[in-house]
Amino acid sequence: MSTSRHDPANRQRPTSRPDRSVYRKRRIIALVVLLATIGLLGALIAGLVNMVQGLFAGNPAASGAGAVAEGACDPKDITLVAKVMDNQGVERPAFESGINPFFGYDITNVGAKDCLVDLGPKETYFKVTSGEETIWNSVDCDRSGLATAPITLRAGETKVSELGEWYRVSSSSTGCGAEQTPVVTGGASYHLTVEVGGLISKKTSQFILN
Repeated sequence: MSTSRHDPANRQRPTSRPDRSVYRKRRIIALVVLLATIGLLGALIAGLVNMVQGLFAGNPAASGAGAVAEGACDPKDITLVAKVMDNQGVERPAFESGINPFFGYDITNVGAKDCLVDLGPKETYFKVTSGEETIWNSVDCDRSGLATAPITLRAGETKVSELGEWYRVSSSSTGCGAEQTPVVTGGASYHLTVEVGGLISKKTSQFILN
């Protein structure tokens, strides 16, 4: 006896649908895979960008290999000369009565390397002597408010200072200005030295006051 095709026993049983938690897990897995793929692509792109930048920028270490750090100027590499001038900046060996000398200096780096020196007024000192006696010293002046001015002095470079007037007076603990005691004139000989940034002129500059 044949079995009918329409027999309920031959019908396929309905397939049960997956639970919602299964769909949720699948979505989470897909999201994790997507994020991992994006992160990997981002890393690859960043690596390529860095490689290209490196090709165009060159090697910083190699480009700076010849650079030498600058240090303070060595006294043996510096020529510092005290200058005694008139108000026009002309050097003079003697000054007539009523004409005040002006003090300044030239500083030259005679070494082979650039170096650092402070040329600010705070680090600049002039001294007038006669024999062994100090007649006038800018240390005695009011130095409040004076500034520093550190610079790089290039090899072979010369810097010329501004000029400051000397009023033919001695200095003391009370000051160094025109109100101080006048010095001896009438052919008296004096010598000027200068100190700048810890460097001192090796020779004095002689001048005469009439």
